[in-house]
Amino acid sequence: MKRSTLAAALAVVGMMTAGCTSTSAEDETSQPTSSAAESSAFPTSVTGALGTVTIDERPERVVAMSWTDADILLSLGVTPVAIGKAPNDAGVQPWTDELLGDGDRPAILQGVNANVSIEEIAAQAPDLIVGTKSFGLDTQYEQLSALAPVVHYAETPSAETWQEATTRIATALGIPERGTEVVEETEAAIADSAAEHPALAGKTYTFFVGPQPDSVYIVNSTEDAGAKFLDQLGLTLTPFATSQETSSVPGRALLSYENVADTDADIIVATSANDGLVILEGQPAFASLDAIQRGAYVPLAATLAQSIAFPSPPSLDWALGQIVPELDEAAQR
Repeated sequence: MKRSTLAAALAVVGMMTAGCTSTSAEDETSQPTSSAAESSAFPTSVTGALGTVTIDERPERVVAMSWTDADILLSLGVTPVAIGKAPNDAGVQPWTDELLGDGDRPAILQGVNANVSIEEIAAQAPDLIVGTKSFGLDTQYEQLSALAPVVHYAETPSAETWQEATTRIATALGIPERGTEVVEETEAAIADSAAEHPALAGKTYTFFVGPQPDSVYIVNSTEDAGAKFLDQLGLTLTPFATSQETSSVPGRALLSYENVADTDADIIVATSANDGLVILEGQPAFASLDAIQRGAYVPLAATLAQSIAFPSPPSLDWALGQIVPELDEAAQR
């Protein structure tokens, strides 16, 4: 499926659900529109790292503990009553904002991950809580489970792929077939984008993340979600990157700037919050890389990087339109 087709499908889902959500406990969230969500789909059970949850009937008030969980719910046709706060002033990511449209907006949970107030969630009177990307959920799981079933990750939030999360959430909603469709549509859109940008095929890349004054992370494996996306587009991490020892952060190696000269590639990608890119770009070894000299450099603002680092069907669809053209241009330099 081409990106425009996937975007249209997600927009239809957004129109079906927009306006059905309220932040008050008296109102109900939108319902899954698939016939598979009828009462015959329940009860249904989902097993996670922290336990097995059983959903006895179709959920009507769903709380998303993270913005990624909210994205997945929206892609499945369900607007949550409350969502985890995104790291920007609006509290929602731009692709999420597009799906929500002009209708009533979910409440934005204050705090991040384990800092979200249990009382704030309880005030939403949830009958399902979704936390496949909720870091620190283990510290709140027992309290949250007293409010409603908590659908979460199989192993860890970091290890949970967007495909797995979508499938698990769809199962909890009683619409597993729709979950499969969303995954297939998104994967097809990525494959179509790769085919439409053949210049990316076989090109190597180095991905710098979070530069500090004395060191910088580079992605060293597809355990990193962003690298998985780039690999699906036909790009390949350099042998140097994949040979580096993994740090405490899965999928990333910590590199001192004296080794940056070894990171050259067909394309250089980098991202950071605050002034990290200024630090990186000010390093003589970085500025001297052949890729930088050729202009084959793709700096990613925080939101762009988040769209692939915390992937969901809507965020990846957005990334296809925002990031892929820049990569394609860099690949041809």
